[in-house]
Amino acid sequence: MRLSKLQKYILEKSYNFKASLPADFYGFYVKSAKSKKIIQDIIHKSLDSLVAGDLITAIGKKTSKKWFIHKIKLTNLGKKTATLIIKSRQRKLPIK
Repeated sequence: MRLSKLQKYILEKSYNFKASLPADFYGFYVKSAKSKKIIQDIIHKSLDSLVAGDLITAIGKKTSKKWFIHKIKLTNLGKKTATLIIKSRQRKLPIK
């Protein structure tokens, strides 16, 4: 599964916590001039695609038309993917 920058950010941030709230990921759009509603929709769509890819589990409430996510948790596959993302960002020391 190919991950966007936002999805990588979500996996990386939720790696250290047992459960995260969707509001914890608004920091990704700090410098953006988008409205809060648009940011909520984008984050919700990213969370839905991560749930579909079995990288996270969502705890929330489902109505007949919409799914309201209250908390998310990483699955084992999500933890492995998050460690790969974190390791790929670390630099290696140049030893001469």
